[in-house]
Amino acid sequence: MTSMYRSDTTGGLLSRQKRNGCRLIAQLLVCSGLLVPQMLPVAYAGTAAWQDEMRCGSDTFRQDREAGLKERVLETPNGSIGYFQFGHGSPIVLITGYRASMAEWNAYFLSDLAKHHEVVVFDNRGIGQSQMRGTRYSVRDLASDTAALIRGLHLKNATVLGWSMGGIIAQQLAIDEPSLISKLILLSSMPPGPRAALPPTDVDQALSGSGSEHFDRVMEVLFPASALPSAKACFVRDMFAPVGYAEPHITGAVTHAQDNILQRWKQDNQALRGLDRVTVPTLILVGTGDRVLRPRNSVVLSHILPDATLVEVRAGGHAMMYQYPHQLVDRIVRFIATQ
Repeated sequence: MTSMYRSDTTGGLLSRQKRNGCRLIAQLLVCSGLLVPQMLPVAYAGTAAWQDEMRCGSDTFRQDREAGLKERVLETPNGSIGYFQFGHGSPIVLITGYRASMAEWNAYFLSDLAKHHEVVVFDNRGIGQSQMRGTRYSVRDLASDTAALIRGLHLKNATVLGWSMGGIIAQQLAIDEPSLISKLILLSSMPPGPRAALPPTDVDQALSGSGSEHFDRVMEVLFPASALPSAKACFVRDMFAPVGYAEPHITGAVTHAQDNILQRWKQDNQALRGLDRVTVPTLILVGTGDRVLRPRNSVVLSHILPDATLVEVRAGGHAMMYQYPHQLVDRIVRFIATQ
C-alpha cells in the first residue's frame, strides 16, 4: 500500500506544522475534485512482519492470576462500571469491542502492558457489572461512560486504546472530551461516515451466532487461515481470566444496541467532521488479514485524523493481540513514550 503523499516515520517526517499545512491544501483539492481522499497526507510507518507468538497458557506469569486482583465497581450518576486496574506507570484505558467483555482481552497482552503502564480494563454498559439505566443508548453514551471512569479513577495523562467497536467509542471520546486523552490508539477499528466498511454479512452472522459450531466460526473470522490452528488451540487459554470473574452473557438487548451503534456510525457525518479536528496523537494498528473490519477502514482513519501514524501488520487478523501480544505492546509503549 503506497502513496506519494505518505512519509515513512523511520525516514524522517515533515514537521507537524508543515504536514498539517500540506494536509489542509490537500483537503481543499479534494473539495474541488482535483485530489482523491486516499491521497491525503498520512504518516505511514510501513508494514510490520512479526512472528506468531501465541502463548497457549504456557508462560508462568500472568497478571490475571495474581493474588488480590479483584474486579471493582465504580458508581456513576448513570449507573455502575465494572473494571480491573493493575500495573504501574502512566495510565492506559482499554475499551473492548462488539459483543465482547473484558475476558476477550489477551492476558499476555495486558500483562506486558502492565510492566510499563497502569492498565484499566472494563465492561461496556449492559455487560457484567456495568449496568446503566435504560437499554437504549448511543456511542456518545458509551464514550461518556469511559469519561466517567477516567474521571472517577482520577487518571491523568491517560492513553486510550480502543479495539474494534471500542475504537469507535474511543474516537467519540476524543471528539467530546479531548482533554482526557494524552494519546489515542485505534486497534482494528473503523471511521465514521460513508467511507466506512461494515463487517460483511457472513462475518456479522458468525460473530452474533450461537450453537455448537459458534466457536470455530468466530475463530475463522478473527484470524487468517495461517494462524487458525494455533488460534483454535490457544484462544481460550490466553483469555483474560481473573479469579472470580466469570465471562458474562451478552444479552440480545446489548447485541441490538451495539448493532445500531455500528450502523449509525457509518452515517455519522457529525462525528466525521469532529474527528477531523482531533489533534490527539494517534497510533492506528491494523492487520492485513482482518476480515471483520477491512484494513481500508484504518487507511481512511489515518487520512481523517490530523496527527495519525498508521502501522499495518502483515497477516494480522482482527484479534491480532493474540497473534503478536509482545510485539504489539512494544510498538504501543514506544508510541506512548514519544513526545
